[in-house]
Amino acid sequence: MFSNRTSRKSISHPESGDPPTMAEGEGYRNPTEVQMSQLVLPCHTNHRGELSIGQLLKWIDTTACLSAERHAGCPCVTASMDDIYFDHTISVGQVVNIKAKVNRAFN
Repeated sequence: MFSNRTSRKSISHPESGDPPTMAEGEGYRNPTEVQMSQLVLPCHTNHRGELSIGQLLKWIDTTACLSAERHAGCPCVTASMDDIYFDHTISVGQVVNIKAKVNRAFN
């Protein structure tokens, strides 16, 4: 269900031999950007039918790890997560969209 591939819009290839151009509305995309969408199922929820925080954090961690692995070119693990706030609950049947990208890296 997880994918480490991002969806890309099609690039036009003119017959004139000019370099390919980006589709309208498409700008620069960070090569480490990863997007994941998950449908919330009953097995992902607590006794109130709301997405469990642990499941959401697992999805966030997976998405962030895939982005880090794209950048590093080797397996990565999450050392910590900071400043995560939840504004409202997510219910069964809703879709969760998560996006991650490497903003900075240090040696």
